[in-house]
Amino acid sequence: MSCYYEIKQRAEAPLIKKLIITFLFIGISLVILLNGGMDYFDFENLKENKAELLSYADANYWQAIFFAGGIFILSTIFNLPGAAIISLAIGFIFGRWSGVVIASISSTIGAVLVFLLARYLFADWTRTKLKAMKSTKNIMAKFDDEALNYLIFMRMVPLFPFWLVNLTFACSPISTRHYIFGTFIGMLPVLFVLVNLGQSLSTVESFGQLFSAEVMISFVLLAVLAVTNVFLGRKRRNKLQS
Repeated sequence: MSCYYEIKQRAEAPLIKKLIITFLFIGISLVILLNGGMDYFDFENLKENKAELLSYADANYWQAIFFAGGIFILSTIFNLPGAAIISLAIGFIFGRWSGVVIASISSTIGAVLVFLLARYLFADWTRTKLKAMKSTKNIMAKFDDEALNYLIFMRMVPLFPFWLVNLTFACSPISTRHYIFGTFIGMLPVLFVLVNLGQSLSTVESFGQLFSAEVMISFVLLAVLAVTNVFLGRKRRNKLQS
């Protein structure tokens, strides 16, 4: 009898840990939202504090880097809709090249932490259910073969919500190493555009002015590049199989 209870306790322990982590994650997210955390990721707020941000970065350069990177990581983990504003701020404060490095590394770290957390909490159960359903079985099979190409595609196209991509690929068979690589490479062009736009903050008065026709064309070209990458990857795989 005691052996039975020991086995049962070992089986229930991971579930209890997962529930604790899930409720903790939800709780922290609610605290941030209820305490006005969204207000900080606002273009007007950024415009009003430009001088203070530049002054702080000039006096505390390395601290500012870690502070900016930490904010980006946290916003990614808790799915705060401020990635574009943070990218603009990083570009404005640190310039194009340093800004791209900071934004790319920070966003990748945040995405990987969410990926690992989602994979630990519910990926196995979700993957089993999706593969058992006729409507999603073919989609999951494609992920098995071309997960990396699809990841790069979805990262390059800003239309896909960041959190959705993280959760989707947590339920796919992609390795953590490939996920890190695909996330970094796929997000690099988009972050470059946003960080580069950040340098224009001193001359624009509204968020909409940043996204000119040239910028929108850049995003369209990124989407075409991503689709082409997926198509070529599939073509190479078919050639190898034939």
